[in-house]
Amino acid sequence: MNNIITKHYFALLLTVLTILASCSYDEHIDTYNIEVRLSESVADVSVKMTNNIGSTFEASTDGDGIARFTLPAGIYSVSASKVSDDEYFRHVCNGALSDVAIGSASTTVMLPVSITTMQTANPILIKELYNGGCQKDDGSGKFAIDKCIIIYNNSSEAVSLDNVGFGIVEPYNAEANTHSFLNGGKLDYADADWIPALNGIWYFQPGCTIAAYSELVVNVHGAIDNTQTYSNSVNYANAAYYCMYDVEATSSDGGKYNNTMYYPSPADVISTSHYLKAVKYGKGNAWAMSQTSPAVIMFRTEGVTPKEFGENNANMIYPTGKEGNIVYACLKMPRSWVIDAVEVYNATALANSKKRLTSDLDNGYATLTGGYGHALIRKVEKTVDGNAVYQDTNNSTNDFYEAENCSLR
Repeated sequence: MNNIITKHYFALLLTVLTILASCSYDEHIDTYNIEVRLSESVADVSVKMTNNIGSTFEASTDGDGIARFTLPAGIYSVSASKVSDDEYFRHVCNGALSDVAIGSASTTVMLPVSITTMQTANPILIKELYNGGCQKDDGSGKFAIDKCIIIYNNSSEAVSLDNVGFGIVEPYNAEANTHSFLNGGKLDYADADWIPALNGIWYFQPGCTIAAYSELVVNVHGAIDNTQTYSNSVNYANAAYYCMYDVEATSSDGGKYNNTMYYPSPADVISTSHYLKAVKYGKGNAWAMSQTSPAVIMFRTEGVTPKEFGENNANMIYPTGKEGNIVYACLKMPRSWVIDAVEVYNATALANSKKRLTSDLDNGYATLTGGYGHALIRKVEKTVDGNAVYQDTNNSTNDFYEAENCSLR
């Protein structure tokens, strides 16, 4: 009798397991074998595939430059990055693709990559960019005249800021309807050795330095305690801070950076030696760094001061058909002088955004949701004796994240 009962229970158990197995089989997710093949055969490149629901898969390339994945169906963005250093140079391999459809069959994704070799003699980089503004206290909109760039010394020694400055690349916004230097899907300067710095440049006064493993705040607009008016903003009344303030810089049309809305007299605690100087060659009364999607470069001139270089008309460039039009005046900034660069896309207008920075300067882009106090902050790669060393792969997609608040708040 007991044997009969046991057999019945065993048969019932088999039936239940079979049903469960059938249910599991019916609800399984189809996956596809994917090869991401780089345009260059580079081993140990980190390849990431992120789908439209935010899931990220990562694999490394083999000696043939191939990374292999098993993925569910979806629309993916693909990025590849590797940084290697020797005694004097940093070698960076970068690539990115968007809107890659996975789902019809196993497939091979061809990923173009660029390999850049650069000197490691300039360890300063852009650590943070705050340009999108914040919400006003009364809910009436945003306040965005409180921008800043925070730079960082990624090394164990103090670094001189002589001849170091900042520029923005044409056009002001990545999602602009007109990209004057973009023709036939290619940047006019893609094969040149320069990049167009629009409207004007700013540079540190001689004698400024940045300490080892330290940050330095550069206010762009509104070098005062803005929290007195808008509590969500930033207080720049700090003796350690620097600011862009030069109301005497004059362009050929007589215009100056003297709009007091953007350039109120800096807080008394900021020394005049901390005022960055300007060379103005474009139109307008303020250096109009975009609230939504700027392309920012930091440079160090060689063999000439920023003032001398910027005031030399032989270094000017205009888009085709805009020759001599001061609105479009740009400085041909040698790409070899660019220390760091950040391409920013408006998170609400990605489909309309286009690259301005060449792949050797920034092979990706960071996305920003403007108007809510957010900032773009560089990721920490490692720590050395308790000091942060920030990631720098020349790919803002990999290097930056969007933070809820500026770190100065």
